[in-house]
Amino acid sequence: ASSSPTGKQDATFVATAGLANPSCTSFESINKPGYYLRHQNFQLHLQANDGGPLFAMDATFCQIPGNSGQGVSFRSVNFPANYIRRFDNVVYLASNGGPNPWDTTTSWADDTSWLTAPPWAPAP
Repeated sequence: ASSSPTGKQDATFVATAGLANPSCTSFESINKPGYYLRHQNFQLHLQANDGGPLFAMDATFCQIPGNSGQGVSFRSVNFPANYIRRFDNVVYLASNGGPNPWDTTTSWADDTSWLTAPPWAPAP
């Protein structure tokens, strides 16, 4: 709550129709229109939409009921066994028990379940 208006805008995303599948979701930055959360090497980054099909797939996630039984989980369109996960203060695309450290089964269901909230900042 004590963050600057710019900080709040930098941390706020709008769920839009998925770039690769309109029945899914892409997350567009409020502060940087045309920039989306995209996975690359299993880590999520904010990048400008280049209009290509790989970018569209990397930036599209299908919403399902939360893996923990609460909230929602977001499954990758092009890696359907992987979900958006917060792990060690980084956001990854993670499977449940895969080969990477962020794929650990410990707290996987909780770390891949999200509660939606009103935006921290209105669109500029």
